Amino acid sequence: MKRITTLVISLLLFSNSADSQIFTAGFKSLSLVDSARRYKPGAAVTDPLYYRPVDLDIWYPSQEVAERPLPFEELFKLFELRAGTYQSGSDYSGLTAELAQFYVAGLGLGTDGRRILNIKTNTYKGVSPLQEKKPVILYMTGFNGMSYENYKVLEKLAQNGFVVVSISSVGRYPGDMTNEKQDMMEQVLDAEFALSYLNSDDHFAVDVTQVGVLGCSWGGMGAAVLANRQPEIKAMASFDGTETHYFGNDENDPFVQEIYESGLLRPADEHIAYLYFESDNKLDEFVPTGEYNYFKKLDGEKYYLRFTNSVHEDYLSIPSMLNASPNSVKIYNALEILTIGFFKKYLEKAGSFEKDWKEYRESEDAANVPFSLPVKVAEESLELRGKVTDKKTEESLPYVNIGVLDRETGTVSDIEGNFELELNESYLQDTLRASMIGYVPIELAIKEAIQIKPLVRLEMEEKVEELNEVIVLAKALKSKRLGNTTKSKFLSTGFGYEQLGAEMGIKVNIRKPTLVDSFKFHISYNRLSSKAIFRLNFYNVEKGRPAQNILNDNIFVTVAPNQVGQISVDLMPYDIILTEDAMVTLEWVDFVGEKDMEEAIYFSLALVGNPTYFKRASQAKFKKQRSLGVGFYLDVQY
Repeated sequence: MKRITTLVISLLLFSNSADSQIFTAGFKSLSLVDSARRYKPGAAVTDPLYYRPVDLDIWYPSQEVAERPLPFEELFKLFELRAGTYQSGSDYSGLTAELAQFYVAGLGLGTDGRRILNIKTNTYKGVSPLQEKKPVILYMTGFNGMSYENYKVLEKLAQNGFVVVSISSVGRYPGDMTNEKQDMMEQVLDAEFALSYLNSDDHFAVDVTQVGVLGCSWGGMGAAVLANRQPEIKAMASFDGTETHYFGNDENDPFVQEIYESGLLRPADEHIAYLYFESDNKLDEFVPTGEYNYFKKLDGEKYYLRFTNSVHEDYLSIPSMLNASPNSVKIYNALEILTIGFFKKYLEKAGSFEKDWKEYRESEDAANVPFSLPVKVAEESLELRGKVTDKKTEESLPYVNIGVLDRETGTVSDIEGNFELELNESYLQDTLRASMIGYVPIELAIKEAIQIKPLVRLEMEEKVEELNEVIVLAKALKSKRLGNTTKSKFLSTGFGYEQLGAEMGIKVNIRKPTLVDSFKFHISYNRLSSKAIFRLNFYNVEKGRPAQNILNDNIFVTVAPNQVGQISVDLMPYDIILTEDAMVTLEWVDFVGEKDMEEAIYFSLALVGNPTYFKRASQAKFKKQRSLGVGFYLDVQY
């Protein structure tokens, strides 16, 4: 990341005005139940999950002086304590330590999670709230998030006289958030329940006529929907929220589009004050096909700022807490100053927001104009249908990798050798490629393939392989495990039904001739109603990436519907001997049964160890995920 020039803004601006009073930030967490909403389908009324559970974290101003601040670990551990609340019989013990390690490792600061857990906050439990009514701010957390992700700005808002209520991101039963409209609405309904609760509760003195909302990441979408539904909301701030979305780089595009088309957002009809902070790397290595820009559509007083060289993580408190970089600290300080000033202006008619805003927006380290997308002519969608056969026997070839070379558009042929591809007009100058173990790859210009109607027939020639040299292994062999043996239930990655041909795996380092006994992997969650079929692949390595498949036979791995836990694949019958570094991957090739687009299968991830290599389509390039390793490993002998 490039160095960011120091922003010349005095820390005295936290007070926003000379006569602002700074309070003690009190904290209280509440576990409530919304009896107007059902939660667990099919549950008896005696079931604790029959009604919707709602957990609220509340920061509030107090005039009491306290000596023992809340350690961050106590805030952080609420995630672990509540994880089992929304599911029956799930054990999440140890999640706090695992998640802390994840954040520290992800920032490149080692693997000691205590670095973050031991941090002292400026938040205090048990202090008495003010009895003077104060404005309330609803904080809509990010995807599957909780208040810890931005506690620094929440406690500073409380110090400046606001009651702040954090609304966790919890979807429908069993509490797994998705990008679907129904799950997003659960967070919105939780926020409306919180408002109703505060209006009737006499413990916290809140002015429900002066309401603001702060959204973070995916929580920005819920915040915008909430602002449309609740006219008492006068101001909304957003930390890189997805109420603005750029299409063309995300499998969740259809879900986001559904929300936009539902009418839940009506920025042109709203007149709220709006402050939007956007990360600078949104469009890196990505040319959008379109956008929904909430800021541009909104009719009201609005402010936009993008810190140059910022990334999405800079809009969370954890990088600045850990001093991950001078850049992240400066950016988060700016977020605190401007967010407090913004809400003071629009909920209290006080403060010096305009002065602060002017200094930041004119800084060379910030942009105050939203991204401008290139004008794009609508492309015609081209459908390519075909069939793959063995050139000699004319038999159909199932599970052949077919796709646009080096593009993230591809699939695999079905059990009858048939395939379908939907292509953009811009692909006409590209190449269609078909490949499979044991056959010579075929390449065909897409321009030519499109003209072949009704079916493109791909006839593949069997590859004639030279015999491998015989390697004699010593009798007294040593056993070893190579790869990632994690069984994490929290950190995971996986496949969905629309990703046939997608592939992921790890690199294993080989120092001497090595006999592969078995391949093992761990499934953390399996929502699939159908049987899943994967192909196991071994590749040699060129320039740090998977290159040629070194197997002579297809090795298929089947996973039963909803099957979880460790899966072991016996590889002894295949006589796989590795003499150099190799990539071992699983490729999603088919399913048998009903397809529900909401379902997916997830593999465990490790924080340290062999990094993950993945590609989204059959003929796409492999990419490397440095900080997380998928839970694949080999049992070997050498």
